[in-house]
Amino acid sequence: MSGRLDRAVLGPDAVTAAKGSSVFRLGHDRRATYCLTLPLAAVAALASLVLRLGNSNAFDQVGLPALVVLILGLWVLACTRRASVDFIDGVLLVGAWVFLLGRIGFTLFAPALADRAELIAATAPWLPILLMAHSWGLGERRALGLSLMALAATGLLVLLYALTGSALNQSALTGQTLDAQGSANNGMLNTLVQMLLAGGVTVLGQRAVLRHMRDQASGSRTWLATRGADQDPLTGLPNRVALEKLLTGLTARRPSGLAVAVLGLDHLGRLQEERGEAFTERLTAHVARTLSATVRDQDVVGRLSQTEFALLLRVPDDRAARAACERLRVRVASLPLDGVMPTITVGVTVWAQHVGSQDMLEDASRALRQAQDDGRNRVQLAGKLRTLPTDLEDVEEAAAV
Repeated sequence: MSGRLDRAVLGPDAVTAAKGSSVFRLGHDRRATYCLTLPLAAVAALASLVLRLGNSNAFDQVGLPALVVLILGLWVLACTRRASVDFIDGVLLVGAWVFLLGRIGFTLFAPALADRAELIAATAPWLPILLMAHSWGLGERRALGLSLMALAATGLLVLLYALTGSALNQSALTGQTLDAQGSANNGMLNTLVQMLLAGGVTVLGQRAVLRHMRDQASGSRTWLATRGADQDPLTGLPNRVALEKLLTGLTARRPSGLAVAVLGLDHLGRLQEERGEAFTERLTAHVARTLSATVRDQDVVGRLSQTEFALLLRVPDDRAARAACERLRVRVASLPLDGVMPTITVGVTVWAQHVGSQDMLEDASRALRQAQDDGRNRVQLAGKLRTLPTDLEDVEEAAAV
């Protein structure tokens, strides 16, 4: 079935993880979390520098202040809403990896470094921690790509150390025997190999968990598809009854971050007069397929009425909800049928102080009517009477949010 299911079907403790979506992206507002935690992270980094000021290494003296500046800059962007949460996720993770890999490289190759083994032991636990953070803040594909690049970079550093470690440590261990030098190198290599193994197991474990969650979601979609009474016969999507049941379950379990969009097919009555009912049915099914292929696996798209669809999704904020609907609008308009360019008008609302599921649906419907009165083929957020621009450059900027 082309419709997607969320926790309303899977249960309150299940998480639907889709390709291209984060495991925990459906949870608490990450922007608010960043506003609270990023200052604490900056203080922790500064404390680490201050506590080791007497014997800190040259890398930490430069790297830690740079990391603090990055964290505080992202904190300002998060709290002032000057950047999307996805942007903050990416920059924070890339900055953390640059710091971690830089510290590993410095520890391995800096000449005459006395506490090399101690620094590696202190740094090693952060490798699997950062790898796990990928699934918290990035989609599965991006998380896997960044994880593989990070492991490859770490592996390259370990390989270079294995090939050149004895020569580099010769000057640092001049007072020791050759056996002692070999023992020190072997101990370092053992720690590094264990660190890489822990990172590899972390990535494999995340992949297995995500695959299991997708299988659960697929089984739930199949379950809903077998319920013919709740399935629209033309499009195969959940009908209004099914959508209202799902929306009621979602709002009862965890309404925070929930968004509802009502999408209206533009000028369907005129097209029926010009091209006939058979064509408008084909066009409706064509748009339904486009919507189903475009939304994320954890989103739910269904048919409300002859001319309207509905979308249930989880978003971090209202900007993300509008941007997601704008992507749908642009995608539908880019796929004509028999020379006819279909367009949709969208009204979207994000959970705030709504009384219940019907209140959200009605709020999104009112936003749709307002957008249709303003000229159609646009997206409008309920309560703010604002539409996203239809200029292509502005669309690309909005879609990047």
